[in-house]
Amino acid sequence: MTPIIRHRSSASKESGEWDLYAALCLQRTPVIGPELNWIERRLKEYLNKVEIADSLYSDHEMRHFEDLRRAERIASGVNVAEKDLEEAAKQTAQDFEESSLSEANKFVKGSRVTKADLTNNTRSIDRSLDKHLYFVQKRNVGSSDVWMLPQEHFNSSTDHSLRQAAERAFDAIFPSHSKDQIKFLGNVPFGYYWYRYPKPVAKDLGTLGARLFFFKANLYTDSSIKGPFGERVLSPADEKEFTWSTRAELSKQLPPRYWRTLERIIYPDELVDLEALMQQKKRKISRLSNRLQKLESKIDANASI
Repeated sequence: MTPIIRHRSSASKESGEWDLYAALCLQRTPVIGPELNWIERRLKEYLNKVEIADSLYSDHEMRHFEDLRRAERIASGVNVAEKDLEEAAKQTAQDFEESSLSEANKFVKGSRVTKADLTNNTRSIDRSLDKHLYFVQKRNVGSSDVWMLPQEHFNSSTDHSLRQAAERAFDAIFPSHSKDQIKFLGNVPFGYYWYRYPKPVAKDLGTLGARLFFFKANLYTDSSIKGPFGERVLSPADEKEFTWSTRAELSKQLPPRYWRTLERIIYPDELVDLEALMQQKKRKISRLSNRLQKLESKIDANASI
């Protein structure tokens, strides 16, 4: 994917040094598939009808038909071969189907809702199983605390690349976990963001601000994360506040300008955003209604002349 780079004239014209940072967008991918919305359900029902109507008989159905023909021959006593008697003593297709259904009825589906969902534990990696989760921490920027992705300063003397700085960010947050537990999605940043330091801070540091390059990585939620499934917590080593948030939660949690950059590099979990689609239709209907009202007003004005 081509990295998203913003060029700002106000930042490029001003002379001075900038601090370079690699930000780690650590995501836990969905564990289960999302529930179908009403459009997807209707499409699935239609495709099932088409598939059944155009499909051929399966091997199990052909075996069932052969069992019925064999039973008729044995009952009539006409053209009964020794092989028919041997096959009749075996399990029939009907017997196999009934035993399979009995076994399937014993299966109990797991719940889509975990204990972390019920207790609203935003620190657990076992919440919102059908959505992506993103690790964010509360960081001190100037005189305020804001939610941001973890980041690490790029050191040109030790870091051979920005990705190496992003790997150090993971090591700093989770020192007890191996880097094999995550997988970086390439060596190229997925996005770019910058912000200025407050003037007192900029004067002390001798730099204008920070330039962040976002790197995405997937988390493997294997057995190395301790705790019962449904309430496991992958806690950072430092004592900063943290959450594993969904995309919708990030839009409310992160600073607006920071989020406008980040939303371009993380994908929505819903293939079709029904709410956005309905809002768009409502706006179109509203515009059409306004046009009709204007036309009616003109017609009434012309009729009164």
